[in-house]
Amino acid sequence: MPYLNVGDGHQLYYQIQGDIRSATPLLFVHGGPGAGVREADKQLFAGLRRPVIYFDQRGCGRSKYTERLHANTTAQLIADIEQLRSALAIEQFILVGGSWGSTLSLLYAIDNPQRVSRLILWGIFLCREQELNWFYRQGANQLYPDEYQHFIDAIDQPDRPVAAYFRLLSTGSTRQQQAAAVSWARWEAVNSFLTPDKQKIAEFSEPAVSLPMAQLASYYFNNHGFIEEDFILRHSARLQDIAIDIVQGRYDTICPCGSAWQLAASVNQARLSITPHAAHDASEPENFKALRTILQTIEPEE
Repeated sequence: MPYLNVGDGHQLYYQIQGDIRSATPLLFVHGGPGAGVREADKQLFAGLRRPVIYFDQRGCGRSKYTERLHANTTAQLIADIEQLRSALAIEQFILVGGSWGSTLSLLYAIDNPQRVSRLILWGIFLCREQELNWFYRQGANQLYPDEYQHFIDAIDQPDRPVAAYFRLLSTGSTRQQQAAAVSWARWEAVNSFLTPDKQKIAEFSEPAVSLPMAQLASYYFNNHGFIEEDFILRHSARLQDIAIDIVQGRYDTICPCGSAWQLAASVNQARLSITPHAAHDASEPENFKALRTILQTIEPEE
């Protein structure tokens, strides 16, 4: 298995689909933080002629680490992408990512605009205080009050849920951490789909999946994503020369449509497609169809 040693006890797992010398490759930037690349994610790229690079960010998926949260910040994740690009001797990427993957893609593009030929994004998350408050405190709870009650029942400080979950996931017993991770993942799963079913919720709640995601997401969001408030929009001038395709579910209750709208309005070459009957996940039928259409449109010539 190919690994990239990025230092600090972290080795990133990556996988290449196709010949990265044949055309500018797609780099899939997964969500979370901490979700890792799922096999379901790869369906988005099935049968494409353009090469695809998958990688698991620090502390998750098949990446190796000495300690999951050690030396794990947004700046280091951005540096990891650049180190991967350099190690593979690639001039430019087409970045493809949703949710936290959209955040990280935008931040990398702001830091390295000359290395990004295009952005294909969905579920736009600008990692602002208002977005974190919407999902974890006051917003999505009005749409799923029953599920939100279940979410806060697992912690001792419901008025500060992210901090409370982070504390429990960091210092609780193994049993407490696993139970907290399942509860965190269930709240995520319920909001990811327009009509979530038991199977999807079970997949998100599987301990091997939910624990790294809950630990990393609560750690990152307890630190405001290690990002200055409104950083992306304040630095959007650095994105003006990059074509950006945005697919946004109208009923995305994790990352509300307003953030995608604001981003599209601030960047000259942004194209926003609002899918009218879709929620957050890329696998939502309308999201998936729209993203596949974009990816097929930019296929390299035979």
